[in-house]
Amino acid sequence: MSRLPRQPGERIDRSRELELTFDGKRVRAFEGDTIASALFASGRRVFSRSFKYHRPRGLLCCAGQCANCLVAVDGAPGVRACTEPVRAGMKVEHLNAWPSLDRDVMRVTDHVGGPFMPVGFYYKTFIRPRRLWPLYEKVLRRAAGLGRIARRQPGRRWRTEYRRRHDDVLVVGAGAAGLSAALRAADLGADVVLVDEGPEPGGQLLVDGGHERARTLAAQASAAGVELLAPASAIGYFDGLVAVWQGDTLHQVRAPQHVVATGAIEQPLVFEGNDLPGVMLAGGARRLAALYALAPGTTAVVATTGEAGIEAAVALRDAGVTISGVADLRPDPPSSAARARLEHDGVALLEGATIVAAEGRGKVERALLARVDAAGHPLPGSELETPCDLVLVSGGFAPASSLLYQAGGRGRYDPGADSLLPPDELPDGVHAAGAVLGRSDGRDPEESGSLAGARAAHALG
Repeated sequence: MSRLPRQPGERIDRSRELELTFDGKRVRAFEGDTIASALFASGRRVFSRSFKYHRPRGLLCCAGQCANCLVAVDGAPGVRACTEPVRAGMKVEHLNAWPSLDRDVMRVTDHVGGPFMPVGFYYKTFIRPRRLWPLYEKVLRRAAGLGRIARRQPGRRWRTEYRRRHDDVLVVGAGAAGLSAALRAADLGADVVLVDEGPEPGGQLLVDGGHERARTLAAQASAAGVELLAPASAIGYFDGLVAVWQGDTLHQVRAPQHVVATGAIEQPLVFEGNDLPGVMLAGGARRLAALYALAPGTTAVVATTGEAGIEAAVALRDAGVTISGVADLRPDPPSSAARARLEHDGVALLEGATIVAAEGRGKVERALLARVDAAGHPLPGSELETPCDLVLVSGGFAPASSLLYQAGGRGRYDPGADSLLPPDELPDGVHAAGAVLGRSDGRDPEESGSLAGARAAHALG
Protein backbone atom coordinates (compact mmCIF):
# COMPACT_ATOMS: atom_id res chain seq x y z
CA MET A 1 0.00 0.00 0.00
CA SER A 2 1.27 3.46 -0.93
CA ARG A 3 0.90 5.85 1.99
CA LEU A 4 2.28 9.19 3.09
CA PRO A 5 4.52 9.35 6.16
CA ARG A 6 2.58 9.19 9.41
CA GLN A 7 0.16 12.13 9.75
CA PRO A 8 -0.50 13.74 13.16
CA GLY A 9 -4.25 13.11 13.11
CA GLU A 10 -4.50 10.08 10.88
CA ARG A 11 -7.39 7.72 11.54
CA ILE A 12 -5.68 4.50 10.45
CA ASP A 13 -3.85 2.08 12.72
CA ARG A 14 -0.81 0.94 10.76
CA SER A 15 -0.09 -1.87 13.20
CA ARG A 16 -3.33 -3.68 12.33
CA GLU A 17 -3.76 -4.90 8.77
CA LEU A 18 -7.02 -6.22 7.33
CA GLU A 19 -7.95 -7.81 4.05
CA LEU A 20 -11.09 -7.40 1.95
CA THR A 21 -11.97 -8.30 -1.61
CA PHE A 22 -13.03 -5.99 -4.41
CA ASP A 23 -14.53 -7.72 -7.43
CA GLY A 24 -12.83 -10.91 -6.28
CA LYS A 25 -9.37 -9.40 -5.87
CA ARG A 26 -7.70 -9.13 -2.48
CA VAL A 27 -7.09 -5.66 -1.13
CA ARG A 28 -5.04 -4.88 1.97
CA ALA A 29 -6.15 -2.17 4.37
CA PHE A 30 -5.46 -0.80 7.82
CA GLU A 31 -7.84 -0.67 10.75
CA GLY A 32 -9.58 2.69 10.46
CA ASP A 33 -9.60 2.76 6.66
CA THR A 34 -12.79 3.23 4.69
CA ILE A 35 -13.44 1.08 1.65
CA ALA A 36 -12.58 4.04 -0.56
CA SER A 37 -9.29 4.85 1.16
CA ALA A 38 -8.22 1.20 1.04
CA LEU A 39 -9.04 0.93 -2.66
CA PHE A 40 -7.35 4.26 -3.39
CA ALA A 41 -4.22 3.09 -1.58
CA SER A 42 -4.24 -0.03 -3.76
CA GLY A 43 -4.18 2.13 -6.91
CA ARG A 44 -7.83 2.23 -7.88
CA ARG A 45 -9.04 5.54 -9.31
CA VAL A 46 -12.37 4.59 -10.96
CA PHE A 47 -14.99 3.72 -8.34
CA SER A 48 -18.26 3.75 -10.26
CA ARG A 49 -19.99 4.55 -13.53
CA SER A 50 -22.61 7.19 -14.16
CA PHE A 51 -26.21 6.05 -14.30
CA LYS A 52 -27.04 6.85 -17.92
CA TYR A 53 -23.91 7.31 -20.02
CA HIS A 54 -21.63 5.10 -17.90
CA ARG A 55 -18.92 7.74 -17.61
CA PRO A 56 -16.15 6.85 -15.13
CA ARG A 57 -16.43 8.33 -11.65
CA GLY A 58 -13.67 8.83 -9.12
CA LEU A 59 -13.61 10.06 -5.53
CA LEU A 60 -15.05 13.54 -5.13
CA CYS A 61 -16.07 14.57 -1.61
CA CYS A 62 -14.84 11.73 0.65
CA ALA A 63 -17.58 12.78 3.07
CA GLY A 64 -20.63 10.77 2.01
CA GLN A 65 -22.22 13.77 0.27
CA CYS A 66 -22.14 12.49 -3.33
CA ALA A 67 -22.87 9.29 -5.27
CA ASN A 68 -19.47 8.84 -6.93
CA CYS A 69 -18.32 5.88 -4.87
CA LEU A 70 -21.43 3.71 -4.46
CA VAL A 71 -20.59 0.00 -4.17
CA ALA A 72 -22.20 -3.23 -3.04
CA VAL A 73 -20.99 -4.64 0.28
CA ASP A 74 -21.72 -8.27 1.09
CA GLY A 75 -24.57 -8.21 -1.41
CA ALA A 76 -26.14 -4.94 -0.24
CA PRO A 77 -25.97 -2.23 -2.96
CA GLY A 78 -25.83 1.54 -2.58
CA VAL A 79 -23.12 1.74 0.10
CA ARG A 80 -20.92 4.85 0.11
CA ALA A 81 -17.38 3.56 0.00
CA CYS A 82 -15.90 6.82 1.35
CA THR A 83 -17.64 6.49 4.73
CA GLU A 84 -18.04 2.73 5.15
CA PRO A 85 -15.28 1.36 7.42
CA VAL A 86 -13.44 -1.74 6.28
CA ARG A 87 -13.99 -5.07 8.00
CA ALA A 88 -11.89 -8.16 7.66
CA GLY A 89 -13.27 -10.45 4.96
CA MET A 90 -15.89 -8.04 3.61
CA LYS A 91 -16.86 -8.60 -0.02
CA VAL A 92 -17.08 -5.40 -2.06
CA GLU A 93 -18.32 -5.26 -5.66
CA HIS A 94 -18.76 -2.50 -8.20
CA LEU A 95 -22.14 -1.38 -9.55
CA ASN A 96 -23.51 -0.45 -12.96
CA ALA A 97 -20.73 -1.75 -15.22
CA TRP A 98 -20.15 -4.84 -17.38
CA PRO A 99 -17.97 -6.83 -17.76
CA SER A 100 -15.74 -4.79 -15.46
CA LEU A 101 -15.53 -1.35 -13.89
CA ASP A 102 -12.52 -0.32 -15.97
CA ARG A 103 -13.88 -1.72 -19.26
CA ASP A 104 -17.60 -1.10 -19.40
CA VAL A 105 -19.19 -1.90 -22.77
CA MET A 106 -22.09 0.47 -22.00
CA ARG A 107 -19.58 3.32 -22.16
CA VAL A 108 -20.39 3.41 -25.87
CA THR A 109 -23.62 5.24 -25.03
CA ASP A 110 -21.61 8.32 -24.11
CA HIS A 111 -19.90 8.38 -27.50
CA VAL A 112 -22.77 7.53 -29.84
CA GLY A 113 -25.91 7.68 -27.76
CA GLY A 114 -26.19 11.43 -27.11
CA PRO A 115 -28.43 12.38 -30.07
CA PHE A 116 -30.46 9.19 -29.72
CA MET A 117 -30.77 9.21 -25.93
CA PRO A 118 -31.94 12.68 -24.86
CA VAL A 119 -33.30 13.43 -21.40
CA GLY A 120 -36.34 11.25 -20.72
CA PHE A 121 -36.06 9.36 -24.02
CA TYR A 122 -37.39 6.17 -22.43
CA TYR A 123 -40.69 7.91 -21.62
CA LYS A 124 -41.19 8.97 -25.24
CA THR A 125 -39.67 6.13 -27.27
CA PHE A 126 -40.80 2.85 -25.73
CA ILE A 127 -44.54 3.39 -25.99
CA ARG A 128 -45.82 1.34 -28.92
CA PRO A 129 -46.67 -1.39 -29.53
CA ARG A 130 -47.91 -1.89 -26.01
CA ARG A 131 -47.56 -5.65 -26.18
CA LEU A 132 -43.78 -5.23 -26.32
CA TRP A 133 -43.61 -3.21 -23.11
CA PRO A 134 -42.58 -6.24 -20.99
CA LEU A 135 -39.59 -6.67 -23.34
CA TYR A 136 -38.74 -2.95 -23.22
CA GLU A 137 -38.96 -3.05 -19.44
CA LYS A 138 -36.49 -5.92 -19.16
CA VAL A 139 -34.00 -4.19 -21.45
CA LEU A 140 -34.26 -0.87 -19.61
CA ARG A 141 -33.99 -2.46 -16.20
CA ARG A 142 -30.89 -4.33 -17.24
CA ALA A 143 -29.26 -1.20 -18.66
CA ALA A 144 -30.20 1.10 -15.78
CA GLY A 145 -30.19 0.79 -12.02
CA LEU A 146 -27.37 0.74 -9.52
CA GLY A 147 -26.94 -2.81 -8.31
CA ARG A 148 -29.16 -5.76 -7.54
CA ILE A 149 -30.56 -6.99 -4.26
CA ALA A 150 -30.05 -10.70 -3.72
CA ARG A 151 -33.27 -12.59 -3.07
CA ARG A 152 -31.62 -14.51 -0.25
CA GLN A 153 -29.08 -13.05 2.13
CA PRO A 154 -28.76 -15.68 4.88
CA GLY A 155 -25.83 -13.97 6.56
CA ARG A 156 -27.59 -10.61 7.00
CA ARG A 157 -29.56 -9.55 10.06
CA TRP A 158 -32.81 -7.74 9.29
CA ARG A 159 -33.49 -6.46 12.76
CA THR A 160 -33.90 -2.89 13.98
CA GLU A 161 -33.92 -1.99 17.64
CA TYR A 162 -36.02 1.02 18.64
CA ARG A 163 -35.05 3.14 21.60
CA ARG A 164 -37.02 6.05 23.01
CA ARG A 165 -35.05 8.54 24.99
CA HIS A 166 -35.63 11.92 26.63
CA ASP A 167 -32.85 14.46 27.03
CA ASP A 168 -32.69 18.15 27.88
CA VAL A 169 -30.59 19.18 24.89
CA LEU A 170 -29.86 17.37 21.63
CA VAL A 171 -26.81 18.62 19.72
CA VAL A 172 -26.41 17.44 16.11
CA GLY A 173 -22.87 17.71 14.78
CA ALA A 174 -19.70 17.17 16.78
CA GLY A 175 -17.35 19.62 15.14
CA ALA A 176 -15.86 22.58 16.99
CA ALA A 177 -19.25 24.30 17.25
CA GLY A 178 -21.20 21.20 18.27
CA LEU A 179 -18.67 20.08 20.88
CA SER A 180 -18.58 23.58 22.35
CA ALA A 181 -22.38 23.75 22.45
CA ALA A 182 -22.67 20.37 24.16
CA LEU A 183 -19.94 21.25 26.67
CA ARG A 184 -21.47 24.61 27.55
CA ALA A 185 -24.98 23.21 27.97
CA ALA A 186 -23.69 20.35 30.14
CA ASP A 187 -21.67 22.76 32.29
CA LEU A 188 -24.90 24.65 32.94
CA GLY A 189 -26.58 21.50 34.23
CA ALA A 190 -28.37 20.17 31.15
CA ASP A 191 -28.63 16.50 30.23
CA VAL A 192 -27.01 16.50 26.77
CA VAL A 193 -26.77 13.97 23.96
CA LEU A 194 -24.43 14.66 21.04
CA VAL A 195 -24.87 13.06 17.60
CA ASP A 196 -22.27 12.91 14.84
CA GLU A 197 -22.02 10.94 11.61
CA GLY A 198 -18.25 10.43 11.87
CA PRO A 199 -16.55 7.63 13.78
CA GLU A 200 -15.00 10.18 16.15
CA PRO A 201 -15.88 13.74 17.21
CA GLY A 202 -14.00 16.67 15.76
CA GLY A 203 -15.50 17.36 12.35
CA GLN A 204 -13.45 19.80 10.32
CA LEU A 205 -10.92 20.16 13.14
CA LEU A 206 -9.61 16.71 12.25
CA VAL A 207 -8.88 17.86 8.69
CA ASP A 208 -7.54 21.32 9.49
CA GLY A 209 -4.82 20.08 11.83
CA GLY A 210 -6.86 20.68 14.98
CA HIS A 211 -6.98 17.06 16.08
CA GLU A 212 -5.50 17.83 19.49
CA ARG A 213 -8.11 20.53 20.08
CA ALA A 214 -10.81 18.11 18.97
CA ARG A 215 -9.64 15.50 21.46
CA THR A 216 -9.49 18.09 24.23
CA LEU A 217 -13.04 19.30 23.57
CA ALA A 218 -14.32 15.72 23.31
CA ALA A 219 -12.66 14.76 26.61
CA GLN A 220 -14.08 17.83 28.35
CA ALA A 221 -17.56 17.10 27.00
CA SER A 222 -17.38 13.49 28.12
CA ALA A 223 -16.21 14.53 31.58
CA ALA A 224 -19.16 16.94 31.79
CA GLY A 225 -21.56 14.05 31.18
CA VAL A 226 -22.31 14.52 27.47
CA GLU A 227 -23.37 11.25 25.83
CA LEU A 228 -21.99 10.75 22.32
CA LEU A 229 -23.83 8.76 19.64
CA ALA A 230 -21.35 8.15 16.80
CA PRO A 231 -21.28 7.19 14.07
CA ALA A 232 -24.96 8.09 13.84
CA SER A 233 -27.17 10.27 11.64
CA ALA A 234 -30.03 12.55 12.59
CA ILE A 235 -32.33 11.61 9.73
CA GLY A 236 -35.41 13.71 10.46
CA TYR A 237 -37.18 16.22 12.67
CA PHE A 238 -40.78 15.29 13.45
CA ASP A 239 -42.69 17.70 15.70
CA GLY A 240 -40.05 17.81 18.40
CA LEU A 241 -38.91 14.23 17.90
CA VAL A 242 -35.59 13.70 16.13
CA ALA A 243 -34.91 10.30 14.60
CA VAL A 244 -31.28 9.21 14.96
CA TRP A 245 -30.06 6.17 13.06
CA GLN A 246 -27.10 4.34 14.56
CA GLY A 247 -26.20 0.98 13.05
CA ASP A 248 -29.17 -1.32 13.71
CA THR A 249 -30.71 1.06 16.25
CA LEU A 250 -33.21 3.84 15.65
CA HIS A 251 -33.20 6.35 18.52
CA GLN A 252 -36.33 8.42 18.92
CA VAL A 253 -34.97 11.43 20.78
CA ARG A 254 -37.29 13.91 22.44
CA ALA A 255 -35.61 17.03 23.78
CA PRO A 256 -37.10 20.45 24.47
CA GLN A 257 -33.96 22.14 23.11
CA HIS A 258 -31.99 21.36 19.96
CA VAL A 259 -28.70 22.75 18.70
CA VAL A 260 -27.99 22.18 15.01
CA ALA A 261 -24.26 22.36 14.23
CA THR A 262 -24.20 20.31 11.05
CA GLY A 263 -21.67 22.47 9.22
CA ALA A 264 -21.63 23.22 5.50
CA ILE A 265 -21.18 21.23 2.31
CA GLU A 266 -18.47 22.24 -0.13
CA GLN A 267 -19.76 22.93 -3.64
CA PRO A 268 -18.14 21.90 -6.94
CA LEU A 269 -17.57 24.09 -9.99
CA VAL A 270 -19.22 23.61 -13.37
CA PHE A 271 -16.87 23.10 -16.31
CA GLU A 272 -16.24 20.65 -19.10
CA GLY A 273 -14.87 17.37 -17.78
CA ASN A 274 -15.68 18.13 -14.15
CA ASP A 275 -16.73 14.50 -13.63
CA LEU A 276 -13.42 12.93 -14.69
CA PRO A 277 -11.63 10.77 -12.11
CA GLY A 278 -9.02 13.07 -10.64
CA VAL A 279 -11.37 16.02 -10.15
CA MET A 280 -11.97 16.33 -6.41
CA LEU A 281 -13.39 18.80 -3.97
CA ALA A 282 -10.60 20.52 -2.08
CA GLY A 283 -11.98 19.26 1.22
CA GLY A 284 -12.18 15.69 -0.06
CA ALA A 285 -8.53 15.72 -1.07
CA ARG A 286 -7.57 17.10 2.35
CA ARG A 287 -9.51 14.30 4.08
CA LEU A 288 -7.62 11.66 2.11
CA ALA A 289 -4.29 13.17 3.15
CA ALA A 290 -5.06 14.08 6.76
CA LEU A 291 -7.14 11.08 7.86
CA TYR A 292 -5.83 8.25 5.69
CA ALA A 293 -2.29 9.39 4.78
CA LEU A 294 -2.96 9.28 1.04
CA ALA A 295 -1.73 11.73 -1.58
CA PRO A 296 -4.71 12.28 -3.91
CA GLY A 297 -2.35 12.94 -6.84
CA THR A 298 1.15 13.97 -7.81
CA THR A 299 0.57 17.27 -9.66
CA ALA A 300 -2.48 19.40 -8.94
CA VAL A 301 -4.28 22.45 -10.27
CA VAL A 302 -6.58 24.28 -7.86
CA ALA A 303 -9.67 26.25 -8.92
CA THR A 304 -11.41 28.13 -6.15
CA THR A 305 -13.83 30.92 -5.35
CA GLY A 306 -12.62 31.45 -1.80
CA GLU A 307 -9.96 30.80 0.80
CA ALA A 308 -10.76 27.08 1.18
CA GLY A 309 -9.00 26.27 -2.07
CA ILE A 310 -5.94 28.31 -1.09
CA GLU A 311 -5.69 26.49 2.25
CA ALA A 312 -6.09 23.13 0.50
CA ALA A 313 -3.23 23.98 -1.84
CA VAL A 314 -0.96 24.64 1.14
CA ALA A 315 -2.05 21.47 2.96
CA LEU A 316 -1.50 19.24 -0.07
CA ARG A 317 1.81 20.88 -0.88
CA ASP A 318 2.89 19.96 2.65
CA ALA A 319 1.78 16.39 1.88
CA GLY A 320 4.10 16.23 -1.12
CA VAL A 321 1.71 17.13 -3.94
CA THR A 322 3.12 19.54 -6.54
CA ILE A 323 0.80 22.53 -7.01
CA SER A 324 1.30 23.71 -10.58
CA GLY A 325 -1.19 26.56 -10.41
CA VAL A 326 -4.08 28.12 -8.50
CA ALA A 327 -6.96 29.86 -10.29
CA ASP A 328 -8.85 32.16 -7.91
CA LEU A 329 -12.11 33.55 -9.27
CA ARG A 330 -11.80 36.60 -7.00
CA PRO A 331 -10.17 39.51 -8.88
CA ASP A 332 -8.74 41.07 -5.72
CA PRO A 333 -8.62 38.46 -2.93
CA PRO A 334 -7.57 39.55 0.57
CA SER A 335 -4.10 38.70 1.79
CA SER A 336 -3.72 35.66 4.03
CA ALA A 337 -1.02 33.49 5.53
CA ALA A 338 -1.89 30.64 3.13
CA ARG A 339 -1.65 32.90 0.09
CA ALA A 340 1.65 34.36 1.31
CA ARG A 341 2.99 30.82 1.77
CA LEU A 342 2.16 29.86 -1.81
CA GLU A 343 3.69 33.05 -3.17
CA HIS A 344 6.84 32.44 -1.16
CA ASP A 345 7.06 28.91 -2.55
CA GLY A 346 6.73 30.16 -6.13
CA VAL A 347 3.30 28.70 -6.86
CA ALA A 348 1.56 30.47 -9.75
CA LEU A 349 -1.50 32.35 -8.42
CA LEU A 350 -3.94 33.52 -11.09
CA GLU A 351 -6.38 36.07 -9.72
CA GLY A 352 -9.64 36.69 -11.56
CA ALA A 353 -9.32 33.30 -13.25
CA THR A 354 -11.14 29.97 -13.30
CA ILE A 355 -10.97 26.50 -14.80
CA VAL A 356 -12.56 26.03 -18.22
CA ALA A 357 -12.01 22.31 -18.73
CA ALA A 358 -10.37 19.18 -17.37
CA GLU A 359 -9.19 16.85 -20.13
CA GLY A 360 -7.89 13.32 -20.45
CA ARG A 361 -8.79 9.79 -21.51
CA GLY A 362 -10.77 8.38 -18.61
CA LYS A 363 -8.83 10.46 -16.06
CA VAL A 364 -7.43 13.96 -15.57
CA GLU A 365 -4.31 14.60 -17.65
CA ARG A 366 -4.42 18.40 -18.05
CA ALA A 367 -6.47 21.43 -17.06
CA LEU A 368 -7.39 24.51 -19.06
CA LEU A 369 -7.46 27.77 -17.07
CA ALA A 370 -8.56 31.20 -18.26
CA ARG A 371 -8.98 34.76 -17.05
CA VAL A 372 -12.54 35.96 -16.53
CA ASP A 373 -14.35 39.24 -17.15
CA ALA A 374 -16.37 41.21 -14.60
CA ALA A 375 -19.32 38.85 -15.09
CA GLY A 376 -17.17 35.76 -14.47
CA HIS A 377 -17.08 34.62 -18.11
CA PRO A 378 -13.80 33.26 -19.53
CA LEU A 379 -11.93 35.73 -21.73
CA PRO A 380 -11.10 34.35 -25.20
CA GLY A 381 -7.40 34.09 -25.85
CA SER A 382 -6.43 33.94 -22.16
CA GLU A 383 -6.46 30.15 -21.88
CA LEU A 384 -3.55 28.41 -20.20
CA GLU A 385 -3.10 24.63 -20.47
CA THR A 386 -1.47 22.96 -17.48
CA PRO A 387 -0.49 19.26 -17.26
CA CYS A 388 -1.76 17.62 -14.05
CA ASP A 389 -3.34 14.45 -12.71
CA LEU A 390 -5.43 16.15 -10.05
CA VAL A 391 -7.85 19.08 -10.15
CA LEU A 392 -9.05 20.49 -6.84
CA VAL A 393 -12.19 22.61 -6.93
CA SER A 394 -13.89 24.67 -4.25
CA GLY A 395 -16.99 26.62 -5.23
CA GLY A 396 -18.01 27.84 -1.80
CA PHE A 397 -20.17 26.19 0.85
CA ALA A 398 -23.87 25.48 1.24
CA PRO A 399 -25.09 25.25 4.85
CA ALA A 400 -26.22 21.73 5.78
CA SER A 401 -29.47 23.14 7.13
CA SER A 402 -32.04 20.47 6.25
CA LEU A 403 -32.87 19.83 9.92
CA LEU A 404 -33.53 23.54 10.41
CA TYR A 405 -35.96 23.52 7.49
CA GLN A 406 -37.68 20.40 8.82
CA ALA A 407 -38.04 22.11 12.19
CA GLY A 408 -40.00 24.90 10.52
CA GLY A 409 -37.34 27.42 9.56
CA ARG A 410 -37.41 29.12 6.18
CA GLY A 411 -34.23 29.84 4.28
CA ARG A 412 -33.22 33.23 2.98
CA TYR A 413 -30.88 34.05 0.14
CA ASP A 414 -27.90 36.24 0.96
CA PRO A 415 -26.44 37.85 -2.20
CA GLY A 416 -23.26 38.77 -0.35
CA ALA A 417 -22.58 35.18 0.69
CA ASP A 418 -24.13 33.87 -2.56
CA SER A 419 -25.82 31.21 -0.49
CA LEU A 420 -29.13 30.16 0.99
CA LEU A 421 -28.84 30.85 4.71
CA PRO A 422 -30.90 29.76 7.71
CA PRO A 423 -33.57 32.21 8.87
CA ASP A 424 -32.76 35.02 11.28
CA GLU A 425 -35.41 33.70 13.67
CA LEU A 426 -35.52 29.98 14.34
CA PRO A 427 -38.48 28.07 15.81
CA ASP A 428 -38.75 27.84 19.59
CA GLY A 429 -36.36 25.29 21.02
CA VAL A 430 -34.09 25.27 17.95
CA HIS A 431 -30.66 26.89 17.87
CA ALA A 432 -27.89 26.90 15.25
CA ALA A 433 -24.13 27.22 15.53
CA GLY A 434 -21.06 27.18 13.35
CA ALA A 435 -20.88 26.90 9.58
CA VAL A 436 -24.56 25.98 9.26
CA LEU A 437 -25.13 29.70 9.82
CA GLY A 438 -23.49 30.30 6.48
CA ARG A 439 -20.09 31.37 7.82
CA SER A 440 -21.57 34.85 8.08
CA ASP A 441 -22.14 35.35 11.79
CA GLY A 442 -18.54 36.55 12.22
CA ARG A 443 -17.89 34.30 15.23
CA ASP A 444 -15.34 31.60 15.81
CA PRO A 445 -17.04 28.14 15.67
CA GLU A 446 -16.29 27.46 19.33
CA GLU A 447 -17.68 30.83 20.38
CA SER A 448 -20.76 30.32 18.21
CA GLY A 449 -21.32 26.86 19.68
CA SER A 450 -20.83 28.01 23.24
CA LEU A 451 -23.43 30.76 22.76
CA ALA A 452 -25.94 28.32 21.27
CA GLY A 453 -25.36 25.83 24.09
CA ALA A 454 -25.89 28.54 26.70
CA ARG A 455 -29.12 29.67 25.04
CA ALA A 456 -30.39 26.10 24.96
CA ALA A 457 -29.55 25.49 28.63
CA HIS A 458 -31.06 28.79 29.81
CA ALA A 459 -34.24 28.11 27.82
CA LEU A 460 -34.84 25.00 29.95
CA GLY A 461 -35.72 27.33 32.83
